[in-house]
Amino acid sequence: MRKKRKRMESNRESARRSRIRKQIQLDELACQVSELKKEKTKLDYALCETRQCCLIVETENSVLRTRALELANRLEALKLILMQMDSVAADPFYMNQYNYC
Repeated sequence: MRKKRKRMESNRESARRSRIRKQIQLDELACQVSELKKEKTKLDYALCETRQCCLIVETENSVLRTRALELANRLEALKLILMQMDSVAADPFYMNQYNYC
């Protein structure tokens, strides 16, 4: 009978220690969940800011590309004008027409 009682007490103590370990583990996991939620909130905010910055940069990039195309077209038009002026200046008939000497 005495061994049985001793074994029962030992089992109770073992069960109590097991419950304590489980509670400690549960508390640690709850703390970890809390920290991960905080980190997720920070990352969500950073992602939102990054997306906003990306939209701004994409808009600026689009404006700059459009401006670059406009300037390239203007440059080509000016080159054509210069070529026409050079061809006219090289034409002796045109030069003699306005040269009274």
